[in-house]
Amino acid sequence: MEGVPQRALLVTPHPDDAESGCGGTAAKWIAAGAEVYYLICTNGDKGSGDFTMASDRLAAIRVEEQMDAAHVLGVKDVMFLHHPDGTLEDDHQLRSEVVRAIRKYRPDTVMCMDPYRSRGHTHRDHRVSGQVAIDAVCSFAWRPGYFPEQIRDENLQPHLVNELYLWGSEDPDLFVDISEHIDMKVNALKRHASQINDPSGRGDRIRARSRSVGERAGLPYAEGFRVLHFEPQLPWGD
Repeated sequence: MEGVPQRALLVTPHPDDAESGCGGTAAKWIAAGAEVYYLICTNGDKGSGDFTMASDRLAAIRVEEQMDAAHVLGVKDVMFLHHPDGTLEDDHQLRSEVVRAIRKYRPDTVMCMDPYRSRGHTHRDHRVSGQVAIDAVCSFAWRPGYFPEQIRDENLQPHLVNELYLWGSEDPDLFVDISEHIDMKVNALKRHASQINDPSGRGDRIRARSRSVGERAGLPYAEGFRVLHFEPQLPWGD
C-alpha cells in the first residue's frame, strides 16, 4: 500500500523517462489531490536515429513534447536544466541544481531512477541522475551548510523529504496499482512522438510492461518502486 503525498518531485534524466517509469503513479496521485513537479535533467538532444535531425532542433521538439505529456497528467510545473544528452556528471553543479529544486518545491516525496543494477545496464544519464537525486535528498537538501547561497540569495530554506521512490529497480518492494490510469500513462507517452518508431504498437507495449509488473503483485497494471523512508526531524538541531 502507498500513501498519497501532498507534493512530489520527479527527477528524471530525459524527457519521457518520467512517464515511462512512473506516469501512472503520478496520474493517480494528481487525481487524488497531490501536486506533482518535474525536474528534467537533460534536453534529450541525442535521442534520435535520424541523421538529418539537428541536435538543437530535437531539443526544442522534446521540450514541447514533454510539456504536452505533463499537461496530459496534470503536472503542476516543469523545470528544465537543459544539460546536453549524455553529459550528466555527479558533480557540484548538478547536485546544486537538484537541491535547488527540492528546496523550491518542498516535496514530501522525491521520485527518481534507481541507479543500482547488478543484472543489467542502463543509460549513464539514468544512473547519474538517480545517484545525485538520492544524495540530494539524503545528505544535502536539508542541511543549511550545503549551498548556503541558495538560502542567503534565493530564500530557499533547507527541506527534509519524507521518502524516496526509486523506479526501474530490479527489486521493487512497493507496487502501485495504476489500472485506472493506464490510459493516461499511454496517452502521455504518446506525446513524445519523436521517440516513437512504431506508433500503432507503442500503447500495446506500455500496457504489456505494466501488466507484467502488475503480475508480481496480483494487480492488473502496476508500477514498481524501491522505497526509502525518512523520519521527520529537525536535522540541523542536536
